[in-house]
Amino acid sequence: MRHSFKVWAQEASWEQLREVWIEADRGDFWDMVWLNDHLYPPKSPAHLPIMDAWTLFGGLAAITDRIRFGTMVSANTFRHPVILAKQAVTLDRMSNGRLEIGVGTGWHEREHTAFGIDLPPLRERFELLDETFAILHGLFTEEVFTFEGEHRTIAEAQFEPKPVQKPRPPFVIGGTGPKKTIPLAAKWADQWNFPDFTWDLDLFRDRLAMLDEACAAIDRDRSEIEVSVQFRYSGDLSECIDRVQAYEEAGADHVLFSFTPPADPGLPPQLAAALSR
Repeated sequence: MRHSFKVWAQEASWEQLREVWIEADRGDFWDMVWLNDHLYPPKSPAHLPIMDAWTLFGGLAAITDRIRFGTMVSANTFRHPVILAKQAVTLDRMSNGRLEIGVGTGWHEREHTAFGIDLPPLRERFELLDETFAILHGLFTEEVFTFEGEHRTIAEAQFEPKPVQKPRPPFVIGGTGPKKTIPLAAKWADQWNFPDFTWDLDLFRDRLAMLDEACAAIDRDRSEIEVSVQFRYSGDLSECIDRVQAYEEAGADHVLFSFTPPADPGLPPQLAAALSR
């Protein structure tokens, strides 16, 4: 079982985030830390400050030695896949192979409208996301890469340097949608994240079974995909312990705690101590 936590890049200073990450890197309990990726704080007033996740990761890579990190998740609408690939490979090399790449379709309509970023219909967003993973994989693994999709074209591109991680940094896909998300996870994910904000074990078991079926349909070994579950941290340690045990028994390999902003450096060691008992 891997353990990770997410802090939000909003309502926090660089100094606060740095302290959280250094504290997590000191011990051996936390395997990974995450940031969300938004231009406006999600489900919060737009005036609240929020920083860029990918830029912050450059600082994280420089001040830590052990802990892995990634986006949960980046909006695919924000960056051309080649720009995302270049950011990712740079961070992978800066951190000596500690990056995991979480990307989603994008959903926050208010931030897209405010900053003039196109938010296509959902079907097109899933097509674009599928193409992004294909482009990332190709650029990371092939000496010369060509791709012609419905929305993106890459023509005999040479992409250097390659990542430290082989064949590439892990891809993370989150969500529960049975028609689009689960099949996409079966195709591309090295980690599938189940967002559980209502403690719905039945839904988790149902979607995990769907993932098994989707993998079988494309002749992929489902055991290649790490199964993670994301909780909002409620402050109730006994509830956290119960949830971790219940989801581990139901088939989870990884639990992720999402901490409400602002970042509190005391929370990771407190929760680690409780879960280690």
